This record gives sequence, structure tokens and C-alpha cells, in this order.
Amino acid sequence: MLGATVGAAVAAIAYAPLETKSKWLLVCGAAVAYASRDLVRAMWKLRKVPGPLPLPLLGNVLSFANQEIHLTYAKWHLRYGKTFKWWAGPYPVIVTSDLEVVHRVGLRKFSQFKNHTPLPDHVVPLFPGEMKVMRFGMDVSRDLRWKGLRSTANSIFRSREVMSAFAPLMKASADALSERLGRVKEGESVDIWRALGDMTLDILGTTVFGVRFNSVQSEGSEAVEAARTIFRIRIASFEWNPYLALSLITPRFLTPLLVWLSRKAPTKTMKEADWAVGVLARLSEAMYEDAKRGLEEGTSDHQNFLKLFIDAHNRETGDLLTQDEVKAQAILFLLAGYETTANTLAYAIYLLTQNKEAEKKLIEEIDGLRCATPSLEELKSMVYLEGVVKESLRLYGPLPFTDRQASEEVELGGGVVALKDQIVLIDTRAMSLDEAYFPEPQRFLPERFVEGSEIYEKQVHRAHTPWGIGPRMCVAADFALAEAKLALITLYRRFTFEHDPKYEFKTSMAATLGPVNGVRVFVNKR
Repeated sequence: MLGATVGAAVAAIAYAPLETKSKWLLVCGAAVAYASRDLVRAMWKLRKVPGPLPLPLLGNVLSFANQEIHLTYAKWHLRYGKTFKWWAGPYPVIVTSDLEVVHRVGLRKFSQFKNHTPLPDHVVPLFPGEMKVMRFGMDVSRDLRWKGLRSTANSIFRSREVMSAFAPLMKASADALSERLGRVKEGESVDIWRALGDMTLDILGTTVFGVRFNSVQSEGSEAVEAARTIFRIRIASFEWNPYLALSLITPRFLTPLLVWLSRKAPTKTMKEADWAVGVLARLSEAMYEDAKRGLEEGTSDHQNFLKLFIDAHNRETGDLLTQDEVKAQAILFLLAGYETTANTLAYAIYLLTQNKEAEKKLIEEIDGLRCATPSLEELKSMVYLEGVVKESLRLYGPLPFTDRQASEEVELGGGVVALKDQIVLIDTRAMSLDEAYFPEPQRFLPERFVEGSEIYEKQVHRAHTPWGIGPRMCVAADFALAEAKLALITLYRRFTFEHDPKYEFKTSMAATLGPVNGVRVFVNKR
């Protein structure tokens, strides 16, 4: 209908008398200029920051139509330098991989960059069903609410007692995966990425909800299928929820129409997402009620994050967390920890298949362990293992970007100014692959992160930010690192791996940077 209307208007102008055409063109030009006034004003203020020229109304959004966002950014970095701007409609976005600018935004000027990109209130009704509870999650919470949630989470994730209690749960799921791989037939390849995803989901089930999903051994759990469904969906794509995508680039007065359309004609993928998030939300709610009852009766053993958050206070307000806040954190930890850790481990195994000398050094360090489940101190002492994980994250970090929103106009140096409410996107992937920070950036060299090695001092370690930077960096980074280390220890005690050459190793960017064809390997018993 809109296309027909525009077509009719164009036809009317085309066949109108010359004087009428001039008037129409003048009116249309004035309308476009008025609609683009914010863009023009921002272009002047940001004139010293290079970047592609924007189209009226659309900005540069069409540049991402046929290419993944990280590849487009890589192209623009080559053309415009480490810091450039682009336009999301009339809204400027600064993208930077300049370490000094990054540290100003993430650390030195954090008080002006406390928040991530906000979730606009008008788009919340377009999220399916229980997904709306995610607006209470720590990642999108802002200012005082975020500060309280973050302080509460810090007290949990930085507790040695809590982390030590979770290590045996991590090891049990890794052992289950080891048993499963031990049954793989000789000459048969297995998608280690999918298998590792089953393991990380099992670990998160026990640590977040206190529920054994048994996803390593079983395919039948509703919760397992729900989590897998969510990660089959390309959340950032137009195909998932076209109404949500349109709401971000159309005037707000059209939002009620988009909400109505989304309810009347949801896509197949929207229905799947609604079901999956509903399953996890109901599980979270049931576990919430069970944990709350246990706390009231004094029978709770505090063996999962859900219980710990129920029993916790917001450290800024002193209030107990609401049910929606607890549910949102539980679902957030499940979703944030499932695919990212599985991706990291799969990439590490693939990279080791391509670098047998590194695999040999890793196995030597693992074989030097005396106990089946190393303590936190022993895990920290395994410097080569940590180097393998960090180098895998450097080359293929699952989250290539992080962002901040300026609370006021801020000078970032070198003529770069962030305007009030502007988004500054930190390109962590570009920093990781920058030769100025990591010499020979395409090579897999775990020794980059092994203190005392020949190349350790040649690296700019401040540029390694796979979990983000500053107070907003991933609160569960130490948890994820311990999980990855225990998994690799468990697997390489029994096996080595060879990549199946019939399956091309290729990555693609959706919600995370993930393998397109999985990571298929042959499993060799040691």
C-alpha cells in the first residue's frame, strides 16, 4: 500500500505541469530537509570524525544489507581509520578500536558512559510474551538500578565459596561429555560445537536453576529444546521479528500499528521464540517459588544463582530483588553463558587441531595435574591452558563489540566528540586483530598470554577485552574462564582431536560470532 501511494505521488509529479512540478519538488525537498535536520546538525558537530556519507532518513543502514556487521566495520576501519562514524537513520554511532579512546570510554570517563544502548520503551510491547521480563536484566538496566544489580552480582560471582561449590558441577557435566565422546565410533566425526553446547547448557542448568537438564545425554527435555530454539534464532535479524526491526527505523506514531500487526500476524520464528522464552520463564518462576519457600523454611542450601539472588538485596537501595528482577537475571545468565562458552571451547579445539605443537604443550601441562578436579588455585596456575583460552577469544571472540551511551557531550581526544545520548561502539574484534597491539595477529600463539615467554612483552595486553572493559565488563568472566579450563582439562586427559576436512571452518555473525557448519572433528583416544 505504501509503495502504491509513493508510486502514485511520483507519477502525479512526473505528469504535472512544470510550475506544479517545481512546487512539488520544493515541498518534497523541504520535507526531507526537515526530517533530516537532526542528522545535519549532528553531521556538523561530528565533522572531524571520518565515515561514510549517509542517505537522508536512512543513514548508512543499507550498508549492512548484504554483509555481516563485523565485516562492514573491518572495511570501514581500513578506509577511515581506528575511529569512524556511521548513521543509524539520523542517529550517529561512533565505532572505535583506538585503545586510548576505548580506555577513556570504558574506564577514565566511565561516569559519563555508565549505560549500554537503551531499550526504547515503545519497542517493549513488540517483544514476544515472557521476553518482556528481560528489560529487568542487568545488561539493559541503567544508572542506579544497574549499579545495585551489579554490586549484588559481584558479591556472588567473586565469592570463593560460591565458585568453589560450582567447580564439581562443572566437572560432572564435562565428565558426562567425555563419556559421550568415548562412545563415538572410529572414523566417525562429531560436531564438537554442538556437543559442547549440550555441556554448557547442562552446567548452566545446575548452577543457575539448580536443575539437571541432562542435555549431554538426553535430547528429550523441554528446557533443553527451549534453550536450543532460542539459539537457532538470529535475534538481530529482520526475519526473526520484522515488526521490531521496523519500529527502530520508523516514526514512533507507527508503533501501535506494528504492535497490532505483530499480534495478528506473528512470524513462525516469533512463535518459536515466544514458546521457548515462555518455557524458560516458567521454569525460572517455578524455581523462584521453590527457592523462596526453602529460604523461608530455612531448608535452602544456596546451590544455585537463582537462590542466591532471591536472598540478596540491591546494594544501592537495600531492597530485596523483585521476582521479575530475579527471573530476568536467571534467564540472562543462561542465555549469555550458553553459546558464548560453547563457541569459545569449540574454537579452542579447532585451533589446537591446526596447531599440534600448542596441543602438545597443553597436554603436558594437563598431565602434570595430580587431582581430577583442580582447585581454583590450581586452575589459575595453569598458565598455558589460560593462554589457549585467551588466544582463542582473541581470534574468535563470540562478542566482537560492546557499547556505551554518552550521558552528556564528551571530548574523547583527537577531535572525537561523543554527543549527548550518542552510542559509542567499542570494536573489540578489531583491536584483537590489530598488528599494532598483537604482532602477527592471525597466528594462534597462546604464548602471547604466558608471562615470561619470548613474545609476552611484545603484546599490548590492555587491548585484550573479550569480556568487555571497566565496571560494565562481563560479571561472570571468572566463572566462564573456570568452566572453559575444566572442560579442556577433562577432554584432553582422554582425547586429542582432528578436524574433519569435509566440513569448512567458517564463522558468521548473528547474536554471537558462531561457526556456520559447526566444528566437526574426529575423536582420538589417547
